Amino acid sequence: PPPPPPPPPPPSTAPQQTPPPASHASGSTEPFGRAARVPSAPGARREREGRAAVEGALRRHLRREGEPHEPLLIFPEGSITNGAGLMRFARGAFRLGEEVQPVALRVTCPLPLAHDTLTSSLPRNFARALFQPWHVAEVTLLPAVAPAPAEAAEETAARTAALIAAELGVPATRWSSADKAELKRRYGLL
Repeated sequence: PPPPPPPPPPPSTAPQQTPPPASHASGSTEPFGRAARVPSAPGARREREGRAAVEGALRRHLRREGEPHEPLLIFPEGSITNGAGLMRFARGAFRLGEEVQPVALRVTCPLPLAHDTLTSSLPRNFARALFQPWHVAEVTLLPAVAPAPAEAAEETAARTAALIAAELGVPATRWSSADKAELKRRYGLL
């Protein structure tokens, strides 16, 4: 007969720590955000510092005097969708105060396989894409959008999103990639 299983370890005498409430990029602990920011996550400071470092690198890239630079390609939704609507754009790229070139990207496939659902992982989405015999990508360059004087980055982002949504014929929603991540976390879909 097999040997008996080892006895369970003795209970820990260390105090149990309560995990902090989950939060998303806006710092809100509500599932779909709140007007007030609640810095509740222990990594919130690191996240702010990381964003500041990225923003600084982007500003240095754009400000090199007398030296041509490559354009920046940024996907402001921050996640893929099923094409039924445009997610709210992150304001980071719009905080640079530079003119942006909006691009509407529409991908169609011959087979009715949903590429992105809330429960789909990246490998599953990739596998579904491989089952398609071909993909058609339609790229539309829209008029450049420059920030208006004293316009907040959120407003520039919303104007740009509305322009792209109108071209694609879908609504520009208030939901962000952080809201999508929070919904997946809440319902155990990660």
